[in-house]
Amino acid sequence: MTKASDLARFGAVQSGQIIESISSPCDGSTITVRSGSYTFENVTAVQNATSTYADITGSSFTYTPPSIATRVVYEFNWHEAYIDTYGAGHHKFFIDSDVVTNARFNCRGTFWGHPTRFRWIINIGGVADTDDGRLASWTSNKTLKLQFREYGSSNEVKAHQTDGFDGSSTDVFSMPTLSITAIK
Repeated sequence: MTKASDLARFGAVQSGQIIESISSPCDGSTITVRSGSYTFENVTAVQNATSTYADITGSSFTYTPPSIATRVVYEFNWHEAYIDTYGAGHHKFFIDSDVVTNARFNCRGTFWGHPTRFRWIINIGGVADTDDGRLASWTSNKTLKLQFREYGSSNEVKAHQTDGFDGSSTDVFSMPTLSITAIK
C-alpha cells in the first residue's frame, strides 16, 4: 500500500493516534481490520522450556502496518512458572531474524508463577537500529515473536500454566493473549 491509498482508507489521522488495533486470546481466531485479516496461533497446551531457545507458543505474529504508521506496539501476555524449586528463564524478542538486543529479559525466582507481560514499541523511520528494534521503513510482512529458554536443567520453567490454583497445588492451563497496535 502507498501512503496515498492508506490516507484514503484511514482518513485524516493525526500524529499519535491509533490507526488500528488487533487483539485476541491465542485461540486460533481470525481478526479482520483495515489492513487485512490476521490469524492468531491456537495455544492449547503448556510449553516447557529447554536449554535451547524456542518460540513461545502464541507469541508469533506476522504483520505489515499501514504505510502511515510511525510506531507499532507489540504486547504479549502469558503465564510463566517454575518447574524446579528455583526457576530461571531467559527471553529474546525478534523482528524477523533480528534479535532486539535491548529487549532481552529474565524471569527467575523461588517458587514463582505469575502472569508475564512483554511490551515493545517498534519505531518506524530514521536510521534502522537492531538494538532498539527501530526500522527505517516497514512495507512488507515482518514476523514478531518471543523466544525463551531455561537457565539450566536445575532451573526449569514453563509457559501457559499456573503454579497451583484455587487453594490447591493443582496447576491449570492459562491461555496467552496478543495485541498489535499501529500508531501514526
